[in-house]
Amino acid sequence: MKTIFIPIASSAAFRNLCFFPGSFLDLLVVHVKEHSQQVRVVFLLEEGRKGKYEQFFTTATAAGCIVTYAEVKYPKRLREKLFHFFYSYLLYTHTTALMATMGTRPDEPAAGGKRYLAPIKQCIALTFGKSQWIRNIFVPQMFIRVNAARPFQELFDTYRPDLVFSTHIYGLFDIHILAEAYRRGVRTIGMPAGWDHLDKYYLPFHVDELLVPSAQVGRAAIKHQSYDQSAIRVVGYPHFDFMLNESYAVPRASLIQQLGLPDGSKYILYISGSAYCPHEPDIIETMLRWIDEGKLGEKMHIVIRPYISGRTKDRTIDEIKFSTFKDHPRVRIYEKEFWGDLDRSIYFTNILRHADVVLAVYTTMVLEAALYDRPIIATPFDGYHALPYRKSIRRFEQMDHFKEVLLSGAMHRALNFDDLLVALQTYVRDGSSDGDKRKELRDTVCGPLDRHSGKRIVDILFSAV
Repeated sequence: MKTIFIPIASSAAFRNLCFFPGSFLDLLVVHVKEHSQQVRVVFLLEEGRKGKYEQFFTTATAAGCIVTYAEVKYPKRLREKLFHFFYSYLLYTHTTALMATMGTRPDEPAAGGKRYLAPIKQCIALTFGKSQWIRNIFVPQMFIRVNAARPFQELFDTYRPDLVFSTHIYGLFDIHILAEAYRRGVRTIGMPAGWDHLDKYYLPFHVDELLVPSAQVGRAAIKHQSYDQSAIRVVGYPHFDFMLNESYAVPRASLIQQLGLPDGSKYILYISGSAYCPHEPDIIETMLRWIDEGKLGEKMHIVIRPYISGRTKDRTIDEIKFSTFKDHPRVRIYEKEFWGDLDRSIYFTNILRHADVVLAVYTTMVLEAALYDRPIIATPFDGYHALPYRKSIRRFEQMDHFKEVLLSGAMHRALNFDDLLVALQTYVRDGSSDGDKRKELRDTVCGPLDRHSGKRIVDILFSAV
């Protein structure tokens, strides 16, 4: 019997693969039942997520899959910190520079807390980072020497996996599982949990086969992480299988009623950047003034979707930032985390599906808006504030994974309030404007849209064993 290890150690990986009906997890269970004498699957979850995710694996355990939980404490000795610093900055992209010199939150230090280290980080990338031997051979071998702790040794001894499927190659939980697989020569397949992971820092282990959601992410893996084209398989975004399922679509009139808006209403969906963008209220207040003045039509409203961060501080910022809009008759605020609850997920995807305009800060939601062919606007200016570049929302435009989005023209960049008003009026009048550019974005960045992403992943895993 062959054994497959599958760690699920991030909310993004859970969303991608386990949450929705017909997901990778559901399809995998079917295959396990059919091949119960040949293959067993062991899911590895973090102990702290047991209460949140346990219910979603009941069908898997009923089919014979094993779900085990691990509480991993990662040592932080000086040599481990120094080596982590070294291999992380074998990569220094525009995204890395943003995080190393400015940081993602304007009121906090850059990543690592020391901006003066940025030249050293860049120097590592321009010297050691140019060597494929250092990247591909030296780093993984040194990782297992420097990191003497083996948090998954006992689990590997117990189950003796033939294949490890890393669902979040960027996370430390998965990296330490891949380290144990590397020590033992166990075959590995992996995927990034998000489209923005491969251009941030260098990862210490290559998987034997890298599954990517789109050709764009595949190009990033080759350019930034030293993968060979032959090791890359494009599978699509698994959660798009759910979003493209028309059986979950509701009529626009029903959605308007669920939002508590008058019949025939239109709405702008504003997807917040939370603590990353402190001056968003300027944008919202101005749009509400335009609505009151009739510049966007008599029945226009705004639905705000705050960024749901895991940090208590960020949640507090959002509460303060949007509290003044809660009672405004033209505003609805969607505050709940939707992935993990099917009804909420169906509700929010329909909010996105029927939006007249989607105004999004630089987030993955841009791809999801394009998926539904919704007009997309970004506002790379800081409301009525004049901020230095390192604190301005403009800094996000240098992120590498957003380059192709910007080049497509599918996301209109409103550089000031006058430009924003014209763009809103254009899209409200004709929602098909720039439809050709959104199609280009879907074709180049969104990956296959045939609703078979989860099936492709299952087929690849079972073929591998």
